[in-house]
Order: sequence, then C-alpha cells, then structure tokens
Amino acid sequence: MSVLALVTCPEEIGLVVPWAAKFASVRESSLTILCWSYSPTPQEPETMSSEDSAVADSLVVAVRDFISQPDSALPADDPNRLANRFPEVQDAIIQRLSHPDATAAMLERIEQEEPLLAIAAAKDPTGRSSANDPLLLRSPSNTVILYGRGQTGLSKRRVFVGTADCSNDGFAVFLATLITKRTKSRVNIARLEEESGEENIEVGRREILQLMRDMGVKPSARIRRRVFLAGDSTGLVAVAEGHDLVLIGMNSRLSPREFLEKSPDATVAIVKRAPPLRLWDQGKLRTDWLPRISPADHADLIQSLRHGSILSRDFLVMLGLAASIASLGLLQDSAAIVIGSMLLAPLMTPMIGNGLALAQANPKLGRRAMLSVFVGFLLTLLVSSLVAFVTPGEEMTSQVLARGHPNILDLLVAFFSGAAAAYAMARPSLTGTVAGVAIATALVPPLCCSGISLVYCQFDVAEGAALLFVTNVAAIVLGAALTFRWMGVTGGRANVRQRLWVFRMVGVFGILLIVLAFPLQRALQRNIDTGKAQPNNFPLTMAVTEALVEYIERTPDLELIASGRPSSAQDQADVVLVLASPDPLSESYADKLIEIVRREMDDEALIVKVHCLQEAWQRK
Repeated sequence: MSVLALVTCPEEIGLVVPWAAKFASVRESSLTILCWSYSPTPQEPETMSSEDSAVADSLVVAVRDFISQPDSALPADDPNRLANRFPEVQDAIIQRLSHPDATAAMLERIEQEEPLLAIAAAKDPTGRSSANDPLLLRSPSNTVILYGRGQTGLSKRRVFVGTADCSNDGFAVFLATLITKRTKSRVNIARLEEESGEENIEVGRREILQLMRDMGVKPSARIRRRVFLAGDSTGLVAVAEGHDLVLIGMNSRLSPREFLEKSPDATVAIVKRAPPLRLWDQGKLRTDWLPRISPADHADLIQSLRHGSILSRDFLVMLGLAASIASLGLLQDSAAIVIGSMLLAPLMTPMIGNGLALAQANPKLGRRAMLSVFVGFLLTLLVSSLVAFVTPGEEMTSQVLARGHPNILDLLVAFFSGAAAAYAMARPSLTGTVAGVAIATALVPPLCCSGISLVYCQFDVAEGAALLFVTNVAAIVLGAALTFRWMGVTGGRANVRQRLWVFRMVGVFGILLIVLAFPLQRALQRNIDTGKAQPNNFPLTMAVTEALVEYIERTPDLELIASGRPSSAQDQADVVLVLASPDPLSESYADKLIEIVRREMDDEALIVKVHCLQEAWQRK
C-alpha cells in the first residue's frame, strides 16, 4: 500500500509533493504522484521515467524538476546536496493521469489501490468552502487536503492539531504524533470546549488524553496540550502561529481560513479517517457515521475477553455461587433473588468471547470459550440439582414454570442481547449496561430450572428450560459475532484452516437456531391460541372501594362481590361492579353507586356497569 498524491497544476507542486513525501516517509510507504491533465476521454495512466521526457507533458516535467532540485541549505560541493532535499521521493512513481475530471480520476485510483493515504491540494485555496471539497467528501480512504503556499517543510519542527469534538480529531492527532516521532519535532494539541467555565478546562484536558489513548499515542515531553473555552476560537488560532503544519479534522468547527489568515506561512491540512471496512463497503453505500472502535479499546476488548473466557477457579466459584442463589430464589418464588443471581453469573463473558473468536477467526479462543460454557453448564446443573434435593418440598413455583415454556421471542431476545453485550463491551463508556444485558438474557436461571425439574421428575419443564438455555447460547454467540464484524473488530488475515473453522461453527450455530425455531414458533402459536395469562380486572383505588362499601353496608343482605377496571380492551365499561342480593336491586340504587364511582374518580364521563346476582347465598 502506498501514499497517493494528486497534482493538477504547477502551483500545487510545492504544496503537495513535499508533504506527500513526508507522510510517505513516516508511514514507511511508497509514494505515487499523479500528474493530471485534461482529456475528453479517460486514458490509462502512464508511468513516466527519465527516458520519457520527450513525451511527458509539462506538469510531469515540472514535478520531476522540483524533486531533483538541490538542497539550498547545503554547500554546493556537498555530495548529498541533491539527495537530501527530498530523500523520501527519490523512488517515487510519477504517473501521467489523463481524464476529464481530476477528482473523479483520483477517486477511481483510490478505489483500485486502497492507499494508506490520499493527498491533494484544496479546490478552494482560501479555505472558505473547506467542508465542501469534493475529494474530501467522497473519498473512501484516509485523506489529507492541503491549504497554503507550500515549500515550508518542517523548518520550525512544530506541528499543531486543533480539536473540537470532531470524529476525525483522533486521526489528526495520530498523524501529528507520527510526524513528530520520526522528525524529532514538537506537537501542540489544542481543544476548543463547547461550554464555558473553569471546570471545563480540566474536562478538556481529559478529553485530549482520551483522544490520545484511543489512537494509541502515549504522553511525552514533545506533546503539549492546551484547552480553550467556548467563544475563544481566536485564541486557539493564535496559538497555531509559528507552526509548520496545522491539522484539523473534517467537519470540525475550526475553519482553515482562520489559520491561513493568522499564519500565512503554515500549511493547513484537513484530514479524514477512512470508515472501517465492512461487507457493504463494496457497493455504493458508504456510512461514516457507523460505530468504530479505537485501537486502544480494541486491545482492551481482546484482553478482557481472552481472560474472561478462561476456565479459571474464579469463574467456577462465582458461577457456583450464582447457581446456588438462583436455585434458592426459584424455589422461594422470589424474582428479586433470581435477578441478583443473573448479575453474579460470569457465564455471559465466554459466550461473547466465542463471538469474538468467530469475528477474528481465532479457533483457539473459540475452543477455550466453549469449554468454559460447557463446564459451566454442567456445574450449574449439578449445583441446582443438589439444592433442590436437599430442600424440603416438591412444589414447582411460578418462577420455575415460567422458564419451562420458551418461545420464538426468547430466541430474538437472546440474539439482540448478545449484540448489545458485544457492543457495550467494545465501548468502555457503556460497560455499565452489560448488567442489564445479563438480566435480559437470564442464562443461569434456565439451567437451574432444569436441575430443579429433574429432581422433581418434571421432565417436560426440564426439557423446556434446557431448550431455552441452548437457544440463548446459540443466539448470543451469533449476535455477538455479527456485531463485532459490524464494528470492524477483526483479526489479521486468516488462513484456510481458520476460515474453515469459522464456516463450520457459524453453520453449526445457524442450523441449531433453525432447528430450534420450529418448536419455539409452535410454542408461541400455542400461547396465542390459548390466550395470555392476565387478570380479568385491575383493582379500584382504596378511596373508591371504601366509599362503595360504606354505602352498600347500609342496605341489609346486600354484598359487594367484585369491583374493578376491566383489563380487556374489548370491554366497553371503565368500571364494573358485581353485587349479590336476595331481592331485586332498583335502578335508582344502581345510579347512586355509579354516582359514587364517578365522584370519587373525578370523571363524570366514566362508563360504569352494575351487575346484581339475585338470590345469591354464601355458606358460613
């Protein structure tokens, strides 16, 4: 992969070529310089060597002459006078590019070669319309657009980075520190905070440190950090004076025009980081807004999941304790205790680790994670069986029965939970949400239900709970793997054996989910046919009930059997009252009850139905 530079006119040579050479040097990459000339029809690019000078156009000759100029800072008799001016471009490839549109030709080359960096001069040298530069907007590669007079180089050995909560700020910091590391220069990173107030200065400093961490840049004496509060953009621009290069992220609130006016001798560059490679990047849809993961977070994610997927003593102890608590909570029919056990269980981590293994084609991590899941499955089943065996009573509680009849909705919950867990683990700011994912998925309670049901010989419930656990495992692993791939969390180039392992595992989990989908869908349809368990009526408030009872008790032998608000949307009434009386109930009495209800509920439009059961009796 190389650095690709575009030159469209002689005025751009002194700006583009030196900085393209510098970027190629710090990236340890080759350099290709494209010299564009207008042609009514696109032509194949021609590589121009010194022997081609007779057929080369004027721009190619100008670029070659510029590169071959001696270094005026060295004595005339110095043998390195010629080689030291641009040592990085001595082996540069110079190509003539004939095309009707320079930007379109550059984009075609970027598509073909996928360079490390694409460099060109701005279409608007004044910087007023920097955000609308066509190459910057449409380029799928890491791109640098240059403004300025050029030929200044790194004479002052100072690089400035202006940041202002822009998604490309990190790439600007990365390029600046890369340049300064190779050239022993200094870099100043300045941040413009959105809010005023002295407390935001410390916030800004931390944001710069986080930006450096995300890009894998360590603090050093050569890197200085400054924070400017809202409304002080002029102060930030003034600090950039005296620097050789000013880097700004694309779509930043900072304008290159302001820097050019304050520092006319500096080169101002707007940088854009390429979006991560995804499956749909091959088409026309390119989405820079999709989430990406920084190198530091990527390393933290891999490290945490590798350690969390190991079958360790801590893993077994915590899982055993979580299984004990879950089993006791299920036997006591306590939802709160069951939820607490979900938060303690470490079973989710190796499942997400298996998803990472699929995304990175890492069979070793996958086998380690699946071993932890399998041993955890056996341990949880054993612990729950022992707890059920030593606990008196053989009654199946509602908490146990609820997990014995899964349906297709549980599969979807597990899939999206796996995706949410993977996304949260890749984002340090979202790690607190993993607890919610653990509650939503509930991995340990279904296994404990299986163990309890086996001891109580309720095999149909045990089968359903085991089915729920297997569904959770398969869906979570696939959901996590797809999310990691979507975020660009992949490994190096996989060999044939690794790819074969990935295809085999994805096939196994996929077939498993398809097979499980049929009984789960039938279970959902059965629930729909039989109806959902829910109360017929919601209770009235204490004030309404007391007012009704107080009035009804004045009438001998009249009793309020039931009252409430119907739960079914098919019922036209807002409130239903059911009374029992040995004698017929007059309409005026019913009207009085309706009046009491409307008065207490402060709504004269309520529809109240009063039913009276005549000749009803109760044995005491």
